Amino acid sequence: MGSSPKGRTTIEVGAGGVAVITIINPPVNALSVDVLNSLKQSYDEALRRNDVKAIAVTGANGKFSGGFDITAFGGIQTSKVEQPKPGFVSVEILTKTFEAARKPSVAAIDGLALGGGLEVAMACHARICTPVAQLGLPELQLGILPGLGGTQRLPCLVGLSKSLEMML
Repeated sequence: MGSSPKGRTTIEVGAGGVAVITIINPPVNALSVDVLNSLKQSYDEALRRNDVKAIAVTGANGKFSGGFDITAFGGIQTSKVEQPKPGFVSVEILTKTFEAARKPSVAAIDGLALGGGLEVAMACHARICTPVAQLGLPELQLGILPGLGGTQRLPCLVGLSKSLEMML
């Protein structure tokens, strides 16, 4: 695979012991397979490091994440992108890594947190948003069910009627 990665994350640890993990995949910080693998690596690094007391996940350039990179489906179908293990994102990354972490994590949301982006934010222990943040699970408009656990997490966080509004 000689192609360059499609998106990545960075991790910076401040003097206060907060690791800031930033999603970088312009223009909307879509969650490509490369971004998700990098996100897991950065998160695992933050959990291993003794100098990290808490974790903040954010997106570059005023956008948390516009969701899963739907062009990756084509790459997977044509075998240009390695097929992820079934459930890898929802179970291995979001449930086992984020939710089970012994260090607190916060999603710092500015701009878009849609689809998979919102599902990543919901897997963190807490969320904080700027007044211009836009949250939702718009996949149903494409005929796709939210697949990273959002259909279970969102009603628990905002109630059934509000979650249906955000999905439908």
